[in-house]
Amino acid sequence: MLDHERGLGSNRMLKLKKWSSLLLLGLLMLGLMPADTEAAPAKTVMYFYGSTCPACKEVAPVIEKMIAKGIPLEKYEMYDNRENMDRLAMLFKLNGIPEHQWAVPVAFYNGQVYMGIPRILELEKELAASPEAAAGSLTTPDVMGIMGAALADSVNPCAILVLVILLSFISLYHDSRKRLILSAASFIASVFITYVLVGIGIVKALTFLGITEIVRSGIGILAIVVGVLNLKDYFAYGSGGFAAEIPQAWRPFLFSLLRKATTPWAAFGMGTLVTLIELPCTGGPYFFALGILAKWGLTPQFFAYLFLYNLIFISPLIAIAVLVFLGKLSVEKASDWQARNSKLLHLIAGLLMLAAGIAVLLM
Repeated sequence: MLDHERGLGSNRMLKLKKWSSLLLLGLLMLGLMPADTEAAPAKTVMYFYGSTCPACKEVAPVIEKMIAKGIPLEKYEMYDNRENMDRLAMLFKLNGIPEHQWAVPVAFYNGQVYMGIPRILELEKELAASPEAAAGSLTTPDVMGIMGAALADSVNPCAILVLVILLSFISLYHDSRKRLILSAASFIASVFITYVLVGIGIVKALTFLGITEIVRSGIGILAIVVGVLNLKDYFAYGSGGFAAEIPQAWRPFLFSLLRKATTPWAAFGMGTLVTLIELPCTGGPYFFALGILAKWGLTPQFFAYLFLYNLIFISPLIAIAVLVFLGKLSVEKASDWQARNSKLLHLIAGLLMLAAGIAVLLM
């Protein structure tokens, strides 16, 4: 009876993870769509200027100062961009500004219009003194949380396992070292691109739904939950329940696909597929980091930290591929190392996520 109930619970968990993978596929497609800059986050400054406007050039240092402080600010040049000109006209109309008063430089923030140099200087002072302005910059606990999550994600046993198996099949069926490194590079590039696009899609969805602040309030708890799950996999690996890795039932199917993915293009497709399958199980650190970064919306600061996170995430994969290619590490030794240290990697990830969650909750 207990075995039957356990089996039913396992089937429900697999179905949940399958639907989660399909949702992530949708978010990946959303990430591929051009950003809708008209739907900027409520706490983002929308600044319009002209490339040859003297007043715009005069106020440019103030704008750059605001950006340097981490204030979410999106710039739109409208003299040479018809789309931005139309967007500005729409914003003027929505805010009830008569057409004969339209001018640049102008900024829109939190339902207010700041037109001309004096008003923009007022905006800069308001944001400098406002607690809400601080919401646009990362605190030290924020940065610690993002870096901790990236490191925890980088020691993800699943991604390492899949890369090692891919290299094993390539070395088994082909002697070409060139094919080995090209396929490995293609797989890693695919994982990186898929992670980035899913991240963009998630932030777009959160921004569109207007729930970035709600999500942010729960990310510390999420990090602690992810940390506990990883510690569970260290102390009671394979004992059932939710595991922070790819389900055992899915692995034969994945491995059968990996056996065929011995060309660079096939490896690229496999990287996307594996990422979408494993993210519902292993994406806790990433979702936590995105919860912090969502406050920026799709701004340069967001993309900078998003790329940094994902570069840290793929760094162990790059190291393994390079060491195998240079002959410093055999595929067999890499496989043995991953098998021996899988539990240790869960321990490291768990401790990092617990620390990140506590840091964010205490900030």
